[in-house]
Amino acid sequence: MSLSAYEDLVHELARLDADTAASTAQATRALERRRETLREVRSGIDEEMVDLAQLCARLRHSTPDFTARQVDDGAGELPGRQGEPDADLVLERAKTALREAEAARTATTRAAQRPTLLPKSHHVVRELLVYGSCMVACLAVQFVYLAASGGGGESALWVAFLLPVVATLVGYVLVGMANRPRLPMLDRTGKPIKAVVPHNPRLGVTLAVCTMALFAYFAFFA
Repeated sequence: MSLSAYEDLVHELARLDADTAASTAQATRALERRRETLREVRSGIDEEMVDLAQLCARLRHSTPDFTARQVDDGAGELPGRQGEPDADLVLERAKTALREAEAARTATTRAAQRPTLLPKSHHVVRELLVYGSCMVACLAVQFVYLAASGGGGESALWVAFLLPVVATLVGYVLVGMANRPRLPMLDRTGKPIKAVVPHNPRLGVTLAVCTMALFAYFAFFA
């Protein structure tokens, strides 16, 4: 072997060593990035599991099963290694799924912090519905009494005024339940904020007066 050929082999070996070292360093950096991403995903999953368990406890709902399940759709396989998923693709999917889970939990929390009945409606609509239902039920009872007793008399006068008052009190309690959210709002320190529950009793009184007048008309004047 000539000296020139020997020098060429030495140069080729040096180049191969440099390429190997560069590939090893690149693979090491890629592996470290994957490990860091995996630690972030694991930390996010643990936090999400704790938050979800707390939300289920606050909503008095059974906690879901957090047991990990194997999911493999065959996509994202490494080239030349059949059946082995691409680690970067799997981690990216995990991060996406974690963001979707966080968004879903946040949406559920916000929905639970709205009023129980007709959460997207104005509170006057809920109060009108509750008070109106109570007055309709009251009016039905009054007319049943009117049909059974034949009408008139001092007892009809008591029924005309007493039952709407009772219906107003029942409606007041039901309105408080309908306007109260299932979950309270939280301040920056995580403490619950006392919800302001509107009742609007004047609406109930107005409907009660209308109910009294309507029954009195049928009982004494019709």
